[in-house]
Amino acid sequence: MSFGDAVSYSRRKARRVGDVLPRLLREKRFYEKSRYGPLVEAWRRVVGDEVAARTRIVGYRRGRVTVEVDTAALMHELSGFRRSALLAELQRAPGGEDAADLRFRLGAEAPGRDAGE
Repeated sequence: MSFGDAVSYSRRKARRVGDVLPRLLREKRFYEKSRYGPLVEAWRRVVGDEVAARTRIVGYRRGRVTVEVDTAALMHELSGFRRSALLAELQRAPGGEDAADLRFRLGAEAPGRDAGE
């Protein structure tokens, strides 16, 4: 009887769950989605998957949406050239109706950056 090909595992240094879990949660955006769920979906639909992968919503208060961006160039593009259009589209998207302002900031832990590894 055969159970298929042999399985080989790569030899990696074992890491503690406490070291891996925060990065995993950040990469999978659990906090962001649980706190700003419908708004996160609206943002993704408005900017598209490529930009959404390089940004994340880090704040929402009194209609002001704060978005963390992974590079200065993208932040400049979004805040300078596309802010008005993005806000208008976000307000029309389900989940983004209450957005009154968009703010952008450069983030050390933004999704596109490698966090210390």
